[in-house]
Amino acid sequence: MELKYGLDQIKEASDFILKNIKSKTLLFCGEVGAGKTTLIKELCKKLKVKEIVSSPTYTVINEYKVNNDLVIHMDLYRIENKEDINHLGLFEYFDKHFVIIEWPEIIINDLDSNHSIIKIDYLKNNKRKINLKNITV
Repeated sequence: MELKYGLDQIKEASDFILKNIKSKTLLFCGEVGAGKTTLIKELCKKLKVKEIVSSPTYTVINEYKVNNDLVIHMDLYRIENKEDINHLGLFEYFDKHFVIIEWPEIIINDLDSNHSIIKIDYLKNNKRKINLKNITV
């Protein structure tokens, strides 16, 4: 599935994602500056996160409370090897909570749970393109 959008259509882009995902694990791929974090902030609003959402580039994991559940936001950009992921216990969150991961490339081939891959490409004139693919394991 594909959607092209401008920065003024970020709400529509997040609606498109929430309407078309088939799991609660979302993997966001895209170059630096593609708009991953901006789109994730809007998704978190739609998921009723009341806290300020920021990129967990240095903390790796941010947890946001939503009613009696959590939205887990991860950034794996600084993770250098798969062993580090096991030590952080990242896989414990899957299938229990809504999990949103930026820079998932290090784990993308090792996931044994359903997930959605959202690839964001920067187009000219401040436009973006989302390619959404649901993976069933």
